[in-house]
Amino acid sequence: MKLATAPQDVTLSSDFEQRDVAIGDVAFILDMFADKVYSNKERAVIRELACNAHDSHVMAGTEDVQFDVHLPTMLEPWFSLRDYGTGLEDADIADVYGAIGVSTKRDSNEVIGCFGIGSLSPYSMCDSFTVKSYLNGIVRTYQCMRDEKRQPKVIPLGEAPTVQPNGLEVKLTVNDKVSEFTEEAKQVFLFWEGTMPNINSDEVTRSCEAMRDQYVFKSDDFGLTPSWGSMYALMGNIAYRIPVSMDEFNVDGYLKFNLGELEFDTARENLAVTDKNKAAIKAKFALVKNSLVEVAEKQISEADSVWRKAVIAESLSKGQLGRYIGRDTLKEYVLPDPKESVTYWQAKYRGSEKYNTKQITASVDVKYYLDKPRMQTRIRSYLKDMPSGYTMFIFKDLAQAKECGIPVGRLEDLDDLPKVDRVTRVGSTYSRCKTLLFKKSYHGWYDSECWSEHDLELDGSEIVYVEVNRSKPLGCCEFTNSNRQIRSTLSTADEDLGEISLIGLKTAFLKTAAFRKGNFIHLDDYLKREYAKKAPKTFFKYKDKDLTQVRTINSYIKCDAVVEIVDLAESCKNDQIAGICERLGIVVDMEEDTLLQELMDEFNDKFKMLSVLSDWDIRQNKTIVAEYISGIVKE
Repeated sequence: MKLATAPQDVTLSSDFEQRDVAIGDVAFILDMFADKVYSNKERAVIRELACNAHDSHVMAGTEDVQFDVHLPTMLEPWFSLRDYGTGLEDADIADVYGAIGVSTKRDSNEVIGCFGIGSLSPYSMCDSFTVKSYLNGIVRTYQCMRDEKRQPKVIPLGEAPTVQPNGLEVKLTVNDKVSEFTEEAKQVFLFWEGTMPNINSDEVTRSCEAMRDQYVFKSDDFGLTPSWGSMYALMGNIAYRIPVSMDEFNVDGYLKFNLGELEFDTARENLAVTDKNKAAIKAKFALVKNSLVEVAEKQISEADSVWRKAVIAESLSKGQLGRYIGRDTLKEYVLPDPKESVTYWQAKYRGSEKYNTKQITASVDVKYYLDKPRMQTRIRSYLKDMPSGYTMFIFKDLAQAKECGIPVGRLEDLDDLPKVDRVTRVGSTYSRCKTLLFKKSYHGWYDSECWSEHDLELDGSEIVYVEVNRSKPLGCCEFTNSNRQIRSTLSTADEDLGEISLIGLKTAFLKTAAFRKGNFIHLDDYLKREYAKKAPKTFFKYKDKDLTQVRTINSYIKCDAVVEIVDLAESCKNDQIAGICERLGIVVDMEEDTLLQELMDEFNDKFKMLSVLSDWDIRQNKTIVAEYISGIVKE
């Protein structure tokens, strides 16, 4: 991307001695750029490497080919990005991954890069990462690292023939960063255009698609919602939040700009507050305002049904956008008023209210039903678990629904609402009540499929539970804050404490006499109580990354010193239970045993070169590593 630079207004005279200015310590400059520039390191790594991949595809003419993004998982704790662009010559690798400010992209507004620091972003999260360059049938592997003086180094690890297409792969290990990378990838790829990533996470892909669908009002220059929120300037696949002082809409939306139109900070995280930016943003807002009504009417006219036209008109004529479009402008598209009033129910905080109206809302978020007798109790019970504002229209018959323009396919059946569970007293105990049972074996993505309906016998025995709302747990502890986390928690706890049957209780049930008199214990409290009983007197204290590397070496290479360490680690599981006790806030006297870490420190001191290799390097070069270990042992 071309950078705006001020013209030179100083004339240099040859009558005076001229001296060059030194750059200074490269290690310090790298620390400053890699550690201090980026406020959100996970997002920076994804964004910078993805932008480099985009630029490479543009330069290679492979925009129609997806680049591969591997987000870290619990079993594969690394981030990698493989593009199918130009690749790099061996002579160019050091300039790209070992130098600061070197860029070949400052003369073109077809590509995003310009500063020459994006390739160094992995250093913000680690001191070592690997790069593979696929070029003309040869793949070359490099270790990019900081030496003991924190100077950047690029170490060639070897080359081999390949049938893979040209491009680059950058890979770095990021332990315990699964959720962080998942959430930040959603932000980075939300507005991505021109090239497309192939991401290993369905959650990220689905989330981006759902978030894009919220921008119901779109054109070539903008995307808007009726809701309050922040406006973003979208330039070169990167979204910059528009400062409040420049935001004239105050809705959740974005404005599109061409590359080079706006100026931004070095981290590519914020827009610069300059006269150029103020003028460009003001002009874009004016352009959008002048076209809102025209674009709105065009978008509505292209809808394929009266219902869809009404939905779009409804969404565009209310909220903040209504100030610029106006309900009256689009009133011809709203749903027709019925002759008789229609009943509708609306969820309120912990309750519901019943109303009558002749103005029918057209929205995909509103539910429409035909009336049936004796349904009020079900409706009220159902709305207790719904967010405030959730609306249900109840038409007296099909004719009234059609009179209001509601498609038959949008009408739902009140009999599908959950029946109200009543708990009755039988002697000194309570009878069955309908609850939810957590399915430990399910490994999908949808919350509703993690639970099954369950008839619970309240016979006085202890019941472990979590509170759920719309199939999502409401726990605030790290062990119970999501269904995925609960599955992981139970998998570990079943091994340590014995089989746990977990019940999900809806919020409404927690207010009943059956709950107050029943023998219920929350999963958080159960874990604290039971793990306190298991708390060990001693446990191994060690660095996870050291043991991970030792186990990797042990998987591929025979070495007595490694076997000794692994055997010692596997001889005692106290460290896992001690770690859980610490995270649960259980206060007990436990003594740290450092023998395991001392053995690993001794191993690392003896085989120092292994400290610069990642697990992937060890797996790919196990023969070389084995020869290295054997040579040191013989010495």
